[in-house]
Amino acid sequence: MNNWLNETLRNEYHFVKLLHKSSKGECILYRNKKLNRDIVIHTLNNADIRVYTALKNVVHDNILNVFDAVKCGDKTVVVEEYINGITLAELTETMSPLGVKRVIVQLCSGLSALHSIGIIHRDITLNNIMLTNDGTVKIIDFDIAKLYSSADSVDHDTMGTVGYAPFEQLGLNKTDERTDIFAVGVLANLLLTKKHPSVQMYTKGRLGKMIGRCTVIDPSARFESADDVLAFLQ
Repeated sequence: MNNWLNETLRNEYHFVKLLHKSSKGECILYRNKKLNRDIVIHTLNNADIRVYTALKNVVHDNILNVFDAVKCGDKTVVVEEYINGITLAELTETMSPLGVKRVIVQLCSGLSALHSIGIIHRDITLNNIMLTNDGTVKIIDFDIAKLYSSADSVDHDTMGTVGYAPFEQLGLNKTDERTDIFAVGVLANLLLTKKHPSVQMYTKGRLGKMIGRCTVIDPSARFESADDVLAFLQ
């Protein structure tokens, strides 16, 4: 960790607890000594700091706030907001269609903001979407996000979560906004049925039509953008 950040943490914050640790890195919760406000220090072993640098300029209700990001040797250290809530993966029951629509509208609003600055999340899953105590949806975990380039022909890495990642994310084509759209459809289906659409596709009403169009194999047949999904649902 760089000297300035170390000094700031030592003088202005105290350690609260380790939130998460894995092969990808760790998240530690700190609290400001005077203001009693929490921040998270997210240390990543392999992440594109350009994504986090871009996120510093994004203020959106449905996107994790990134306050700072620095490179420390081969690690990326990110200063993030602490979100008080649960991940969608922690929900034990299926959601009502109205509840799922509210989640998807907020999720696509956040994705629209990300896509507008060229960021493709590439890991939209139940684990990476949080629901705060007041019902706000927050997109988190940008560990494998990338800055999209129209010049890319294929993805040279095959990162992503099995079941949520479409075929083009497995090195067969390039990923773009429609990659995240595929995952939105999978996520909505899981919230409604607890099952992947390949096992049981939810087909009722507008949500069912949205899921079907989001999760088609051919990217050109999907919604082209998160804004298109929002327009379809409204």
